[in-house]
Amino acid sequence: MKTSLKRRSTKIALALGAAFAIGAAVAAAPGPTSIGEFYYYFDAAGNTIGYRAIDCNGNYTAWGKTSTRYSNGYALCLPRD
Repeated sequence: MKTSLKRRSTKIALALGAAFAIGAAVAAAPGPTSIGEFYYYFDAAGNTIGYRAIDCNGNYTAWGKTSTRYSNGYALCLPRD
């Protein structure tokens, strides 16, 4: 009887862990992942509340907060010698 209860607890713990991991991945706001990419984040009224970018030199810049309302784009990065 103890073995069955222990297995059930382990299965429940694994299921909850997986659910939390999936929820965190879905809830996270997107952000820049490549050189030249930028994101502006907006509140419900359309005001800019945050910014995230990776410039052409690979430097990460961020200010403000993220949101599910966003606009993104790419800067034109010239090739480096």
